[in-house]
Amino acid sequence: MVERFLFDGIDILGDELGLQSQEVKPEDVVKQAKRSGSTSISYTYTEPTIFFEYAFEIGQLAKKEGLYNVFVTNGYMTEEMIQMIHPSLDAANIDLKSFSDDHYRRTCKGRLGPVLKSIELMKKLNIWVEVTTLVLPGQNDSEEELRKIAGFLAEVDPSIPWHISRFYPQYKMEDAEATPMKTLNRAYEIGKEAGLRYVYLGNVGQGNNTYCHACDHLLIERAGYSILQYNIREGRCSHCQSLIDGVGL
Repeated sequence: MVERFLFDGIDILGDELGLQSQEVKPEDVVKQAKRSGSTSISYTYTEPTIFFEYAFEIGQLAKKEGLYNVFVTNGYMTEEMIQMIHPSLDAANIDLKSFSDDHYRRTCKGRLGPVLKSIELMKKLNIWVEVTTLVLPGQNDSEEELRKIAGFLAEVDPSIPWHISRFYPQYKMEDAEATPMKTLNRAYEIGKEAGLRYVYLGNVGQGNNTYCHACDHLLIERAGYSILQYNIREGRCSHCQSLIDGVGL
């Protein structure tokens, strides 16, 4: 039996041939987001710059309907693209995979420089930027490299949230070890020592609460994708009234 899935009434997973593609018009994506009660559209799981024209058109329509637009991206893009998308792009989560150009060339078949420039330019254009680093044992987990990443982000803007993710062996790296929790906890400490206001452990079930950068009061308590406490009022800490960085708080 072949399972079938619907998107806005359109069958997008096919018959005996397996996965099939169906055209979903930009206006239909926006309509579905509105019907679902969503406040934003995220462009993710496939690098959004690959389908930039499609994302660009959706983003323009979404802004007219009062929706936020979010890119989840490797950050490897041109300045021209960022300038073009920025009027409709509200936020981006950028993968900063390493602070070594050699690692980018060898492992990612790319370069470090353009990613750093994307982070800097997006912040300059008032796009809300968050950064995620997948920590790979023996590849980008040295204290020196973690300090370079944290230091760069703090220099650009200490309000940039840094998400530190654990590597789990899979696909072509099944023989590699999972990232030790000791390494992740040290990375968290390095981020805070560098002056970053919001540092998170992204996928280990802990270290994902948000605290006030001024008084350390618990602002957002999370359990998985659920929010258990929310102590931000009109964009400010409910305890000390400090302004909290973010979009739509």
